[in-house]
Amino acid sequence: GAKAVLEYQLFYRARYAEAAFASCQGVRLPATGGYAIATMCGRYGAQLCTAQRWLDFQGDKNNGLAPLQIDFRLLPNGSEPG
Repeated sequence: GAKAVLEYQLFYRARYAEAAFASCQGVRLPATGGYAIATMCGRYGAQLCTAQRWLDFQGDKNNGLAPLQIDFRLLPNGSEPG
């Protein structure tokens, strides 16, 4: 049978994930005037979204956008994956 990747873990430094999230946080959608992050954070919307919640939604295969399950793991700054 054929082999395929169905799920994987991705390790980010917390600092990197938080900076990426912050760079998107203030972006507004011209069509609605609302924050783009509201549609990118699932049930949490823009108000309750965090870097981890944002990544969790992006990697959720049930969101209709992710092709496979991605488990984002945020590492404390300065640590190495175990």
